[in-house]
Amino acid sequence: MSRALLLALAAWCVAVLSTTVSAQDSVTAPTNKHNLSTSGPGPVKATGTTEICVFCHTPHNAAPVAPLWNQTLSAATYSPYSSSTMNAVPGVPQGTSKLCLSCHDGTVAIGSTAGAGQIPMLGLTSGKLTGASSLGTNLGDDHPISFVPVSTPGLVNPPAGSPVALDANGQVQCVSCHDSHQMDIDPTQQKFLVMNNASSSLCLVCHQQPYWSSGPSTHATSTKPFTAGQGAHTGYTTVATNGCESCHKPHTATTPARMLKGVEEQTCGTCHGPSAIGRDIQTEFSKAYSHPTYRVTPSAHDASESPSNASHTLPEVSGAAPRHAECGDCHNGHASNAQTAAAPKGSGKIAGVWGISRSNTLVQPVGVPASVNEYEICFKCHADSANLPQAGGTPAPPYPTRVAPQFNKRLQFDSTAVSYHPIEAAAKATASPSLKAPWTRTSLMLCTDCHDSDTGPKAPTPGTGPSGPHGSNYKHLLAGRFDMDNSNTTESAAAYALCYKCHDRTIVLSTTSFLEHDRRIRSENASCSICHDPHGISSAQGTAINNAHLINFDKRFVTPSSSGLLKFEQTSAGHGRCYLTCHGDNHNPESY
Repeated sequence: MSRALLLALAAWCVAVLSTTVSAQDSVTAPTNKHNLSTSGPGPVKATGTTEICVFCHTPHNAAPVAPLWNQTLSAATYSPYSSSTMNAVPGVPQGTSKLCLSCHDGTVAIGSTAGAGQIPMLGLTSGKLTGASSLGTNLGDDHPISFVPVSTPGLVNPPAGSPVALDANGQVQCVSCHDSHQMDIDPTQQKFLVMNNASSSLCLVCHQQPYWSSGPSTHATSTKPFTAGQGAHTGYTTVATNGCESCHKPHTATTPARMLKGVEEQTCGTCHGPSAIGRDIQTEFSKAYSHPTYRVTPSAHDASESPSNASHTLPEVSGAAPRHAECGDCHNGHASNAQTAAAPKGSGKIAGVWGISRSNTLVQPVGVPASVNEYEICFKCHADSANLPQAGGTPAPPYPTRVAPQFNKRLQFDSTAVSYHPIEAAAKATASPSLKAPWTRTSLMLCTDCHDSDTGPKAPTPGTGPSGPHGSNYKHLLAGRFDMDNSNTTESAAAYALCYKCHDRTIVLSTTSFLEHDRRIRSENASCSICHDPHGISSAQGTAINNAHLINFDKRFVTPSSSGLLKFEQTSAGHGRCYLTCHGDNHNPESY
């Protein structure tokens, strides 16, 4: 080699090292695990080689790959990352990522060099990298590499001057996030990151999820402890400083798509289980009645679900589709926060989640908190889905058999319906003397005023448990007891605790409300549900004469009169007549 070439090579090495390796934390630093020479800090090291750079670079006889590459390249075939929510399509590893994988796919012996042959090593059973540092050839559980990002509202290219950078071809590579020469730029994680990743600062350079910072999400701000003993893997010790990695793991994730640390509900349960990091939601699902979040495993939910997604259509268009209610159906982990809202708008707990409008169209969250109306999230599964559970008599039969049967809640609550509880619009009733304050005839209510935890703040006797329709010891995920499956129910404050949460029991059983309530409910032991359908009666099935006041008889207990009629007729305000047989009593008709 000529003197001029040697001087040029020396100058190049100095320039590279001066720009990529700090004096305090270079590849020669005592703690740097990429120092595989005899002076290296880890158990994997050479038996006699004192050279440091030779494991990756050589000035002579290098592989035909820049920068003067020395480690034998892998000949493995890789399975790239894929996800239904990713717009770009990762290919096979290219560029610098191919160089990293020459050690980190675990198929080539460490120290297998082009210029010096096999360097003898200590600390390797097979000569190849094993353990957490070996990614294998299936890269589906790792952050995608070797692709050109497609910008979306949640994904942007790193700005000029950022330590996070795309390669010369505009692709994400291993070196976009990792600097192989410097291990401790993030002194907590010590994973050769190009910048400190406290509170996921590195991740947020590209991943700017809506609502994460603007909400802000509770997951972005919570100072509650989250340590290695509780399931953290970063070295950080709070929910906020773990950031994205409270839920995601960029390498060797348990659930590949979206790199979750576990099956969806299990990821959430890490913090929202008995660990007491957050509210214990997981235990709610062990109650007698619950959404099937933990019963359906693996998760049937997909983050790409929408009415227009052909592969993951929601509401479901097939009765054979798996019925599911996963955490992500109702909650957005990037957006959820503690903001409150007035009915019908959803609170911050369900912020960032899309819904189905009263006209059966997709609606996106807006406002503060950034949420849709609460009932619109419920309509994703309880309106026009082809696999509504009640229609098939599952999962908790028996169900009422109504004169006008309807399982589509969107139709039952619609403002054009004959009568309804006021979910979408104020009630049509001209009088409702039994309402307790602060309820009035113009009030709007939430689905979760009735369907919620029986030990939470919305229970008839408020408890300290978490709110939300996760689980209840009462059928239909009711917040309180409502006896409805027996033709001979002894009336009590307990038997109809759910109804009496809003309706004053004394007034209901007095002549102030309806003259016959006391007789039917208390004297004849008839459940409220025998006459009333608590959701509503759609205009396509009922009329104001027959179905005012939520009247829709349960045919399990009420049969036609001697003339073959089974109906109610409102004759004037506060007056009507019934044609039916109930408890052996023939009304043909009976007027009130």
